[in-house]
Amino acid sequence: MILIASGAYVIPEFQIELGKIPPCLLPIGNKKLIELQVGRLNQDFPDEEIYLTLPESYIVSNYEWKIFESLKIQITFIPDAFNLCESLLYFINTTGNSFKDESLYLLHGDTYFSDFNNLTGQDFLTVSRSTDNYNWEVVQQTDRFSLVWSGFFNFSSISYLLRALTINRDNFVDAIKYYREHISLDFLETNKWYDVGHTNTYFNSRANITTQRAFNVLNIENGIVQKKGSPSEKIRAEALWYENIPSVLRQYIPILVKHGEQNDSYYYEIEYLPYMPLNELYVHGKNDIFQWSKILDKFSKFMDSSLIDDMSLSQTEEIDLDLESLYVVKSKNRFLQYLSENNIDIHKKFNFKNTNLPTLEEILNECIDKVLQLKKLYGVMHGDLCFSNILYDSRGDRIKVIDPRGMNYNAKMTILGDIKYDFAKLTHSIVGMYDYIISGYYSIEESANGSIQIVFDIDSRVQQVIDKYISDFEIDGLTVKEVMPLVVLLFFSMLPLHSDRPDRQKAMLLNGLRLYHQFLY
Repeated sequence: MILIASGAYVIPEFQIELGKIPPCLLPIGNKKLIELQVGRLNQDFPDEEIYLTLPESYIVSNYEWKIFESLKIQITFIPDAFNLCESLLYFINTTGNSFKDESLYLLHGDTYFSDFNNLTGQDFLTVSRSTDNYNWEVVQQTDRFSLVWSGFFNFSSISYLLRALTINRDNFVDAIKYYREHISLDFLETNKWYDVGHTNTYFNSRANITTQRAFNVLNIENGIVQKKGSPSEKIRAEALWYENIPSVLRQYIPILVKHGEQNDSYYYEIEYLPYMPLNELYVHGKNDIFQWSKILDKFSKFMDSSLIDDMSLSQTEEIDLDLESLYVVKSKNRFLQYLSENNIDIHKKFNFKNTNLPTLEEILNECIDKVLQLKKLYGVMHGDLCFSNILYDSRGDRIKVIDPRGMNYNAKMTILGDIKYDFAKLTHSIVGMYDYIISGYYSIEESANGSIQIVFDIDSRVQQVIDKYISDFEIDGLTVKEVMPLVVLLFFSMLPLHSDRPDRQKAMLLNGLRLYHQFLY
């Protein structure tokens, strides 16, 4: 039997970042920590049942229940006032007597191991080397590192563990030492430990766990991120965007350290920023509307600062030509490619939420026509201003943008463009729920009469963010509702890019229809 002990909320410094959540639900690379923990445990302990404790007051969302069900773990809710010893006592005494003759593996909820090789057997606790100075139990101290308890245990005698916890119910370390006085516990050293229970260790751990993106390689070392990949021109364009944007926008980007060619490919280096990507905050966090209002205000100031009023005629003409390709050619070609690859008739009509919509062709053309009628917002364009490319520094109360496009649709390197494209990208993350689709937190409902719809499992907090964004946010007089035709086109044009995930393609198509139905029809 394995218990993941997550019966208390994250420490206050974390609640500033993510709201009040249990540690096992911390986001790591757009997944929840529990998904990584259980995935690894199932590989190395396939025959063990896995249990999880959560705070009694925590309200589990529908999509979190679905995650727990898919992981096949059993949940026990712990009274909020209980400390770790009391939490373990409560779990053991309320779960039943059937397993009291088994051994118990215990994993702290704020701990991840990339593998459990050599961490098997009975009666042990793991230790790992650390250079951080937190209130961990230290086994050995040197001038270079501390050898500390790292959060994975096995106890062969649950009955004696109960005794140790009862006698030392106010101090977990003392309870384990009491157990060890009567039943020997081996120290097993591992370098596969990642602590995510403190802000610094969390960001260091997540940087080491997830540093790979499609076609690009990220290397994080000594506070510097090196990015390289193919095509090289794309990486070079990003570097030149960082280098060439005006000074008024530099507060919104990481420092560019250097860039150039290396081993027949291009690279650049920027400072590493230990901040939370907004896609993970939006999907996995529990931040209240007050904090999100501040974030929305930062977006507004960034985009207002990106506008350029005195652009030359040749510059605006070049942008206009590129927009024709971006809004018309790209949208049509990508959408037609998807329809062709999936044998979908462009003249097909969908019944969405019991409403008969126009044909797909009519919806496509209507959105293109409405986008072309919108005012142009000339300025410095990021080109991919979605939540995954925006970092939020909660302590400094600021945003930073990363991974700019740096080139136009015709592959010319430039920092200039139409800001409403960035506006639409931002909207596709907030109202369009793009990151909920990527995370799989949606359902598709079909009725016997042929009606279909996509439904997102969101709480009142997220709905408040959406409502406030729609009602209050605008750029140079352009509103969220006015930019919505371009958001629909974004979802249509990204369909071929997800050909490896037909389920995701279907969700994105239906989501485009949802936005059309809600805002345009």
